[in-house]
Amino acid sequence: MLLPLLLACSPPPGADSPVAGSMRLHAEGTLIADDEGAPVQLRGVNLGAWIFHETWMSSVDWPTWGRFRLVAQEGGYGAQVDVALQQTGETDDLDALEAALADQIGAAPAAAVRAEAAAYPSISDDSDLPLRQLLETRFGMGGRDALLDRYEGAWIGEPDIEWLASEGFNLVRIPMGYRALTTGSDLAAPTSLEWNEATFARLDTILAACKANGVWAVLDIQEAPGGQNDYSGPSTLYTDPAMQALTVELWTELSRRFADHDEVAMYSLLAEPFSAPDMDASMAEYDQLYQAIRGRGDDHLLVIHDGFMGLQNMPAPASLGWSDVVYSTHLFEWGTTSEADYNAVMTLDDALWDGAQAVQDVPWFIGSFSTMEDADWAYASARDLVDWYEGHGWGWAWWAYKRMDDPDATAVWGTRTGWGLRRDPWVGFDRPDVWRDDQATLDAKLGAYDGDLGANEALLDGLAPARR
Repeated sequence: MLLPLLLACSPPPGADSPVAGSMRLHAEGTLIADDEGAPVQLRGVNLGAWIFHETWMSSVDWPTWGRFRLVAQEGGYGAQVDVALQQTGETDDLDALEAALADQIGAAPAAAVRAEAAAYPSISDDSDLPLRQLLETRFGMGGRDALLDRYEGAWIGEPDIEWLASEGFNLVRIPMGYRALTTGSDLAAPTSLEWNEATFARLDTILAACKANGVWAVLDIQEAPGGQNDYSGPSTLYTDPAMQALTVELWTELSRRFADHDEVAMYSLLAEPFSAPDMDASMAEYDQLYQAIRGRGDDHLLVIHDGFMGLQNMPAPASLGWSDVVYSTHLFEWGTTSEADYNAVMTLDDALWDGAQAVQDVPWFIGSFSTMEDADWAYASARDLVDWYEGHGWGWAWWAYKRMDDPDATAVWGTRTGWGLRRDPWVGFDRPDVWRDDQATLDAKLGAYDGDLGANEALLDGLAPARR
């Protein structure tokens, strides 16, 4: 079985890691090790909604139901729209929202609310593209970049790295989209890459904080030119040589900038590449990136994601001529409702993955996972998952460090989530209205994202290494 094989060589739970920034990590068989050969247990979080700005995490602008609620409130129907939302729940269906509100205020005023809300399509998304396109359309590329730079400087800063280190985390995974790293238009497919030095300066600042606080970083491309998945629309990476060439150019530039940074633990080359038609196509694209990085003499660990095709189905790195790579997957079990469900998932995966890692002779890394719910069973399950990972010697990174729970959802339904280690909006939070705020107002609101998000203590008690 996989578990006994790995327990013999994995570090004991709670083992101290060496100081990041002085140790270049590498692969030794199935383990990640420092430059003296000592195993390193990576325990981390994702800095989501930062250099790849997923607005569902930051409560920038509104989901469809939230915009509908705002418009109804502005029309004097605040109490009635909340009654309607109790009926519909969090839906993007404007027909359902209009019908429920019509039961409260009549057909004609409900239709007027619906028409006004429809004029401002939701940009609440797990891609940064809708936000970026709207900002560019309203303020031009320069205005877009200035506003996003303002937000980036507020959402994540040196105090965040210090706080994470104080809680015992030794890793941050930094999801990045190519658009945030460049300055071109977001209204058409890229034809060239021009680097956004403001974003790179933000990244340099955080990496310096990582080095100072003994925290490693994983540089992760959440979206490459052409897209390795369909979060921003149809993927063309695996069919368009021009997009493949731009992706090689992107990673060549990242390697040029960060090859000498020992606080960078790994490069995560393509996150969740599930648009690859098969494993061979996925590995072929990865090989282009591998060869470009290694051709520069850069020996950083390279994270290769299974594209949800199964870790057990990935080829041994040696068969591809690869060294110092790490295989990875992400675990999000939608529909689970109990700790028993998660234990069943772990049992199933142990059976599916039995012996695969030993045959591949490669470290595994769970680069993103969450139990999502604000419930005792979900927090207990998070702890169970971490125990499972570490029993196998796998590094891990929780999704995510910050996820601001939607204040409208809390107001209507009293709901909170278990996504973020930090989740509660600061007092006086003023939600950015990307459709209607002028540039100066948006600048002020986005700059306020340095406000203190309250900690999710229940999640930290089960997850933070210093509390376990």
